[in-house]
Amino acid sequence: MEGKGINELIDSLKSKGHSLSNEVSKSINDIAFRLLEQVRLGNKDSVYYMLLRCFKASEEKFPNELVEAFKPENEKYFKTLIFSFLAPILGKKEGGEV
Repeated sequence: MEGKGINELIDSLKSKGHSLSNEVSKSINDIAFRLLEQVRLGNKDSVYYMLLRCFKASEEKFPNELVEAFKPENEKYFKTLIFSFLAPILGKKEGGEV
């Protein structure tokens, strides 16, 4: 997935990050520093597991856009894709304020 496809996935991940429920956003914010460190290190398995736990704890479906970010063909864009998803979430307070 190159060029336009990656740009569309980035936009989709940002949008998904903005539209998450407060419960999932809070769960992700609670583990934000550990999660960011694992992304920085490129530890895909840990990042996947941590995000999956946040969604499952809230009994919400894991987004297909996020699954795309973990696919092998998107390896070189992994950090960019995950940071795109996390950016609208991190620092978000209950009620959707930043």
